[in-house]
Amino acid sequence: MNTVTYEELKQVIGQAGLANAAICLHSSLKSFGYVEGGADAVIQAWLDSGCTLVVPTFTYECETPPPPQRPLILQNGLDEADLAAIRPNASYRQHSRMISPSMGAIPAKILEKAAVVRGNHPLNSFAALGPLAAAIIATQSPDNVYGPLKQVYQHAAAFMVLIGVDLTKATPLHFAEEKAGRRLFRRWGRDVDNGIVETQVGSCSDGFNRLQPFVAHIEQRITVGASNWRIYPFRQFIDIAARVIAQNPAITHCDDQLCVRCNDAVKGGPILD
Repeated sequence: MNTVTYEELKQVIGQAGLANAAICLHSSLKSFGYVEGGADAVIQAWLDSGCTLVVPTFTYECETPPPPQRPLILQNGLDEADLAAIRPNASYRQHSRMISPSMGAIPAKILEKAAVVRGNHPLNSFAALGPLAAAIIATQSPDNVYGPLKQVYQHAAAFMVLIGVDLTKATPLHFAEEKAGRRLFRRWGRDVDNGIVETQVGSCSDGFNRLQPFVAHIEQRITVGASNWRIYPFRQFIDIAARVIAQNPAITHCDDQLCVRCNDAVKGGPILD
């Protein structure tokens, strides 16, 4: 079994030129094989390298159908089957550890840290740790879901790091869609403090690997234990992806030609008043 230590992680972060940067991290802890100290060791290696970690901490369980009085939004990536399948079973608490299991072990562990800062979005919150955390996360709201990513974009020393996952897990590509001119979908979430809240959310991401050839020339690949890492300069990555999407909207479409989210995203997203 591959074994990775804190010391090795910290060394890799330095050698890859990632120290003291804002890091948009998407990860699979299992991809390493075995890490001494688990998720805590991974997180601490980044923090001790002077980095600010930004991770998705989504709570899909808080989604609720739109209020009956809300007029129908056309081209919103929803059909009757989708609406019927929504079964809310939780209400979002911003200052809590609640997180959908699919987010993974590292984001869940970040939420346990006393210094964590978490965003105000009942479905698609981001959380951050490190010196830039408060400033990055303060921009998130239900109608500015990718506010934190827009803040990361402003930093010259900023990277997207994929640890053991591919572009289908790269949330910043939804920001690139918005930057390309797509309108974000509208969904509704239950919030402990604010009741039912209308929010912005992203589209289907199952087709995002189609963008790989366009960003391959800015990609740095390294292997840590059994984990394959892909590292991209954040602003350059977003700019390239946004340009490609604007020029060829169908590039992000998944393999399901009936996917209502992809079909509506390619058309430009919801038709809003």
